Amino acid sequence: MIKKLALMLLLVSTSSFAQYYKTYDWKSNPKLHTLSSSDLKEASVGILKKNVVEYNKSLFTQGLKRYETQHTIVRVNSDKGISRHNTVYIPMRDVTQVVDIKARTIHPDGNITELNKDNIKEVKNVEEYGDFKIFAIEGAEEGSEIEVLYTVEKEYDMHGNETIQSDYPIKEARFIFITGDLPSKTKAYRTNSKFESVELNGKASQQIVLKDIPAMIEEQYATPDANKIAVAYQCFPSGQNITHEMFWENVVNNIGSQFFPQETSAKVNEDIKGFVKGQENLTVFKVASLVDNFIKSNFNIVKNNNAELSNLDYILTNRSASEFGIIKAYAHYLKALNIEFEFVITANRFEYKFDPEFFSPSMLRDFIIYLPTEDKYISPNRIEYRVGEAPSNLLGNHGLYINKNFEYYFSKIVQADSLFSRIKRTTDITFDDDIESVILKQHQEYYGHWAVTNRAVMNLSPESAKKEFEDYLTGSGIEDKVVETIETKNTDMNPLEYNLPFIVNATMSSESLLEEAGDSYIFQIGKVIGTQSELYQENERMNPIEMDFPNQYDYTITINIPDGYSVDGLDALKIDKSYTGPSGEKLCKFESNYTLNGNKLVITIQEFYRTNEYDLGRYEEFRTVINAASDFNKASILIKAEE
Repeated sequence: MIKKLALMLLLVSTSSFAQYYKTYDWKSNPKLHTLSSSDLKEASVGILKKNVVEYNKSLFTQGLKRYETQHTIVRVNSDKGISRHNTVYIPMRDVTQVVDIKARTIHPDGNITELNKDNIKEVKNVEEYGDFKIFAIEGAEEGSEIEVLYTVEKEYDMHGNETIQSDYPIKEARFIFITGDLPSKTKAYRTNSKFESVELNGKASQQIVLKDIPAMIEEQYATPDANKIAVAYQCFPSGQNITHEMFWENVVNNIGSQFFPQETSAKVNEDIKGFVKGQENLTVFKVASLVDNFIKSNFNIVKNNNAELSNLDYILTNRSASEFGIIKAYAHYLKALNIEFEFVITANRFEYKFDPEFFSPSMLRDFIIYLPTEDKYISPNRIEYRVGEAPSNLLGNHGLYINKNFEYYFSKIVQADSLFSRIKRTTDITFDDDIESVILKQHQEYYGHWAVTNRAVMNLSPESAKKEFEDYLTGSGIEDKVVETIETKNTDMNPLEYNLPFIVNATMSSESLLEEAGDSYIFQIGKVIGTQSELYQENERMNPIEMDFPNQYDYTITINIPDGYSVDGLDALKIDKSYTGPSGEKLCKFESNYTLNGNKLVITIQEFYRTNEYDLGRYEEFRTVINAASDFNKASILIKAEE
């Protein structure tokens, strides 16, 4: 018995020695690293970011264990850098054991302050991201380096990913994936660096090394979080030849079995009789709209893990469901009404880029329903959307489409109607008798995503927010604007007409738009179109160009010139900038012009963006179009007294 126990202990010792995290440590006598003058100008600089993911066979069972080690060294050069790094959060999701946590501050004078482990706290559900171990870095000052090293044991999961790039520059990053003889796959995103095979502690491993990673910066018309350099990985049990197709098929079968019912509930059929009764000329679009309107008006989505909220009987009885459960409800109502539909699984493109070629559960985050006969979508968990185009945060991402036969395909989620979102605005401008105030009578029609947002604000916001919204609806950027009257139409969130416009009629006055110039007046006509975006930046563009959604603006501004006056400086109203596609078609443009007929000056403006993605290599052309609108916003004309 003693011999057997000794043998087991020897085996445990041998197995433990092979584990990388047990042999890895930081330097016993650390010194400050030498940095360049440009590095020292940064608020903080990552000197090392090392992630190690190690899969290890359990000695006495068939199970696998997963260990994750993170080692970081950061130089903090300013108060901003210190505040960025002086609190450490270690996520506890799927963690079964904390192996070790240590941290230290290396001061400019060479002294070292080490973490007192008694100060490590555990906090629950931080901003709905889950539980964390949290501790403050002690003694950090300008010019010091903060070093953190920890290892956690996690539940076995064959999938994982890690974001490498951050919002500060990193001198060197390493991601090490240790799997030994276990089958595994890796993929790196948005970098030219490649994984290479290495051997660590006698175990087959893969490693990717990146040098001088720039800080990811916030830029307009971009998805910076989703654009960061990242890696994804998979590790499978021994002897299993698992393919990506098998993962996708498993998802399809699981979804199909729950979301494509063979029969529908009697309660569903009873509800349908109620909301379809009396409706005439029911097209597929109208029937789908009735379903969408009914569910969003009568059911609540509850965000918790209560299993009942995914049970159809409970959902239909209590009118409450989880985000997953509400999709079941849609499936039953659509099935009962013989509406052909497909389920689409995708992700918010501002957070994840969906990759059909490398399966990862982390990108299976959002469900929408596709109506193939209509080429339109239903968004079950978006209260503001009704049957139409997909939500703007999903446009441009790929999705997994699943039909009733459990067949699937991948497709980019695109907007079928490039004119879905547009604003049509006519403005009639007059002046009071003393030419001290400008009076604007405005009619606006908002379509598509604009209308969706406007209806949501009008119906779901508190009164205080609605007052702020009034400024947006009546021409933002006019400082002293007085809204005399405002009327909104088509505000109901349950329209049965496709892309019904949200209409605003308003009358406003402003004195600040006019500036006296002797007997004449400078009229800041550009401000009438509202505040515009600008793309002026000193640094080279980093992110690919992504609009929120394709859109178009059509403005007609009629200025009634007072008797005894004429206008001058009209050349400022003529702008024509565009970005053409490979076939010569205009993909985006800003064009303004005018006609002068007697005392009526009529200005026309058309600005559009036919797609939400543009070539980064042609950023300057795109920027020229965006800035053209801003240039017009600064335009003024002279209303001068006739001699």
